[in-house]
Amino acid sequence: MSRLDELMTADEVAELLHILRSTVSDYARRGVLPSVKLGRHRRFVRSDVADAIERLRLGRAPTRSQTTNERGDASASGRPGVHR
Repeated sequence: MSRLDELMTADEVAELLHILRSTVSDYARRGVLPSVKLGRHRRFVRSDVADAIERLRLGRAPTRSQTTNERGDASASGRPGVHR
């Protein structure tokens, strides 16, 4: 990610996908939608949202074990605060 204009709020993702904001938050917690946690705020990279939708369309949504390690940390990036 190189441009901040690629970041979206949960409300913007909900509007884009025509789903409830609570569903976006649930998907982020479960690792279905990758997100970046900035303090108390969660942001979504537009291209990551598009990729996640494509995986869902193809029936390849990540499971909980694929998105977290044993401590529950994000394991895809190895960086704190980044959930994929």
